[in-house]
Amino acid sequence: MQVVQFKPRPGSRHDSTGPDNVKPADGAPTGATIHPIGAQAVVHALVAAANVAGYAPSILDSRPWRWRLTGNTLSLYLDRGRINANVDVDGRLAIISCGAALHHARIALAAEGWRLTVNRRPDPADPDRLASLRLEERSPAEPADAAPLVHSIPLRRTDRSPVTGAPIAAAQLKTITAAVRAEETSLHVLYPDEVLDLARIASGGPAGPEDRSTEGGPAGLADSGGATFVLLYGHTDEPEDWLRAGEALSAGWLTATAAGVSVLPLSAAVEVVATRQAVQIMIGCVGYPYLLLRLGRATAPPPGPQRDPAAQVIVRR
Repeated sequence: MQVVQFKPRPGSRHDSTGPDNVKPADGAPTGATIHPIGAQAVVHALVAAANVAGYAPSILDSRPWRWRLTGNTLSLYLDRGRINANVDVDGRLAIISCGAALHHARIALAAEGWRLTVNRRPDPADPDRLASLRLEERSPAEPADAAPLVHSIPLRRTDRSPVTGAPIAAAQLKTITAAVRAEETSLHVLYPDEVLDLARIASGGPAGPEDRSTEGGPAGLADSGGATFVLLYGHTDEPEDWLRAGEALSAGWLTATAAGVSVLPLSAAVEVVATRQAVQIMIGCVGYPYLLLRLGRATAPPPGPQRDPAAQVIVRR
């Protein structure tokens, strides 16, 4: 299989976009020197955000990322030493995992009132540098939309138990879909016959009947009684798109957790080119498939944080 190489496309999104695209306040030039007291606050905020990213989901719980802190900028790097080449040949699932960590860090900073600029893949000459977060200033008001997501970060978990009961409500699915679309990625809801086709595709791949989702998990397609299956997809298939898919995964998952919806990510059908192409044809070639998600009604609301964040690699420069 060919390893996908990043090639900037014309008009590619290469600097700040989306809801986190906030310009510095009037009179505060970009790159202005931060007062020493402010610099301490910035370093503390960025280190704290990187540590919050330790809660993010990742393929086989590999956490294939590391951080570099320089002044008021926190850069995210792909750690290729943590990629399992037998599962993730082209590194797409690892980059999706990095995107989830990036979104966790973004939300943590936003909840603390920090205004920031996000650059995704700012240096094509360094393919392992995926993104950077640059703090501009702090607002006294906490963004209302970030608070429930931050609260969901330590509560989020992979639900491997069979799904029973009625499917999730249409309003819940709409809310999750909106969160994904806000990150420039889409969701395709699978019909029952498409679920059967997908199960056939997944069982025919090298993964066999055991799926390797983020943080592990069973195949998950057999116990579909009350489950809703959705496919995370995009219109292009480059590393930047995989990164954004990870951000969308995080946004949708945290939104689902806040809404009482369980999530199980499934990756067997998208791990290799042949099965990805089969899935793409199955959904009518509407886009490139990134990851399958099984959604269901949570059996009970999470009683409280049950997991600790993984230790993060943060390099100071």
